[in-house]
Amino acid sequence: MAGQLQEINLKTARGNALVKGRFKYLLGCLILPLFLLAAACSLSLGTAEPALQPQHPTTSPTAVSLAQADEAETNNTANPESTANDTPEPQALDPTWTPQPTTTPTPTNTPEPSQTPTPEHCDTPGQIITGTYPSQNLMDGPERNYRVYLPPCYGQDGRLYPTLYMFHGNIGDDSVWDELGLDEAAEELIQSGQIPPLIIALPDGGFLANNTSGGPNSFEGHILNEFIPFIEETYCAWPDPEGRAIGGLSRGGYWSLEIAFRSPELFISVGGHSAALLDSAAGPDMNPQFTGVNNDLGDLRIYLDIGENDYLLPNTLRLHEDMEAAGRPHVWVLNEGIHEDGYWALHAPDYLLWYGEPWPLDRTAYSACQQS
Repeated sequence: MAGQLQEINLKTARGNALVKGRFKYLLGCLILPLFLLAAACSLSLGTAEPALQPQHPTTSPTAVSLAQADEAETNNTANPESTANDTPEPQALDPTWTPQPTTTPTPTNTPEPSQTPTPEHCDTPGQIITGTYPSQNLMDGPERNYRVYLPPCYGQDGRLYPTLYMFHGNIGDDSVWDELGLDEAAEELIQSGQIPPLIIALPDGGFLANNTSGGPNSFEGHILNEFIPFIEETYCAWPDPEGRAIGGLSRGGYWSLEIAFRSPELFISVGGHSAALLDSAAGPDMNPQFTGVNNDLGDLRIYLDIGENDYLLPNTLRLHEDMEAAGRPHVWVLNEGIHEDGYWALHAPDYLLWYGEPWPLDRTAYSACQQS
């Protein structure tokens, strides 16, 4: 009996186990497909980009332009025309990352210093050339002597040169300023970059310079109508008022002032160095002591100098005082010395530095020369 009960219990247990096993099998058959489906859905959802995810470009074109503009403004701090107000403020991008239109300033180059550029090396030294030019003045013959100083490497860059016309004193000739060392002083100042390369033209005054007082039939007319046109037609002389200066010593100082005060629109500068203002035949329309005060001299630059022991000081000092009282701008220099060659030789570099002030040192600032 007991054995039959035990066998029945075992059969019952096996039956229950079989039922449970079949149930688990059926349950697994139902759950497994659902699990696999969920897993597949999960993998699909994990690789998809969100539809509203904003796109962040690695480099915005607008941001690059602003960066370039900021760099350009930084590089231009040396430009005196640049100010803080010129730098554009970057515009913030809105949440949709749509670039807003901006104005990108064009970067400008930082200007190079132009006050004292390094002079270009030149192997060809300056030179003095002597020659003759035609003249209608019968008192001195059909040809007149002259000499001209041509600066180092003259003509090699094909550009014009500012020109200084310098007159000698009474009974002198075209050799006076040459012998005083004006060309050597110019050479040194040009090579050191203190003045620009320039032409110095020296005429022989002859009879007209010593025996006339002014006007179209005098030395004045000869210079304006014959000598200056000849120089500008023959050499690469700057043929405009801005490129011409005129000066002289003693009687030549009288002529430089007489010519420039009567025709100030033709020159940028005039110098009277120990000017001999003694011509009693010169009327008020010619005499620099009157024209220097009464005429409209415009923007003409004027330089007056003389030695404190020069016998010609009184009239030159009077001209200075009258011009000062009339409000006429000019440079007045009273030096030690007397009326002699040593005085002018000593101050030749001072004269050249003053004459050279308004002219550019940079050769590229000059126009092309048309002379061959």
